[in-house]
Amino acid sequence: MNLRHLRFMAALFATALLGFAADPLLPDTSAPPTLPGMKLVWDEEFDISGKPDPAVWSYEQGFVRNQELQWYQSDNANVGGGELVIEGVKQQVANPNYSAGSSDWKLNRQYAQYTSASITTSGHKTWQYGHAVVRARIDAQPGTWPAIWTVGSTGEWPTGGEVDLMEFYPMGGAPTLHANVAWGSATEWVANWSSQTRTLASFIAKDPDWVKKFHIWTMDWNKDTVRLSLDSTVMNTTPTSKTVNSDGTDPFKDRSEYIILNLAIGANGGDPSGATFPMKYEVDYVRVYQPTSTGILERADREPVIRQIPGSHLIAVQVPLGDRGDRLDLFSLLGDRILSRIADGGVVQIDPGALAPGIYLARLSTPRGAQTAKILR
Repeated sequence: MNLRHLRFMAALFATALLGFAADPLLPDTSAPPTLPGMKLVWDEEFDISGKPDPAVWSYEQGFVRNQELQWYQSDNANVGGGELVIEGVKQQVANPNYSAGSSDWKLNRQYAQYTSASITTSGHKTWQYGHAVVRARIDAQPGTWPAIWTVGSTGEWPTGGEVDLMEFYPMGGAPTLHANVAWGSATEWVANWSSQTRTLASFIAKDPDWVKKFHIWTMDWNKDTVRLSLDSTVMNTTPTSKTVNSDGTDPFKDRSEYIILNLAIGANGGDPSGATFPMKYEVDYVRVYQPTSTGILERADREPVIRQIPGSHLIAVQVPLGDRGDRLDLFSLLGDRILSRIADGGVVQIDPGALAPGIYLARLSTPRGAQTAKILR
């Protein structure tokens, strides 16, 4: 295979993996791609018109958390044109639970001045381990707090675990994208956090139209690691050896997670008084993949296998005895060869630790054929 062909194949792989072929300004109407060594176990393409599928999604209702300003209601979540649209609306709604003089913020507000929606797969769709992909476009106005997050299917928060693939709200006055993992501490209702942030300005500096476009948030979760990425940029890598609750349980090893898509207003989002309404938070699709029983990640006993060594940057190929001369190459998504190693029996390793965080392609070439695998740095 010549370099031109390899670059073409790499481009196709990148397109399937990240959806680069789709118009970044429009919902992607193509079918979910097939990923090497993975099976699609659940997807929501939002390809109907009307309300989100009630067999998959439920609604949060009213004042829910964080002393946010919005009243959550189902009216603000609708599907059409191949996407879910959650609208934040400046709208006064009476609080049916109002109690004058109450110290509870959910009760002492007679009215909500804003409405929005929060939908969840709790009780419908959960998963443990895999590759979750969400394509969405956020409204980056002051006062908005959109999120893509997962919560443990059992146990109270935060001992059940929380993963924020995406939160958007200001930090230190600067609009910021957040990627977080949370688990329980010794104090009830207080979480331990692994949090990483990047300013919106850092993305706009590279692409002035960033806010106008759909982007892809991913969660790669196995028994060793929770890794969160935005497009091809790794935002947060948290080892599960760190996510142990005070009672010794680990929410990312002993339970499944469900997903929440919501648009909050106020609180962490800031003051919405200067925003233009309605605010719009658009979600193109949600897809969850898991390793297949016959994938290249699970065939080490029968043939060479590419794998990423847990807890390190090392990429390794386990080679059966006698397979000396097999070559492992590391490529960028554009097909440029970055590193190359020749097997000498047993195991051949590449250490891409000096490379920028992102997604790369590892390719194993043998007399019997070739294998390609996605590698997250």
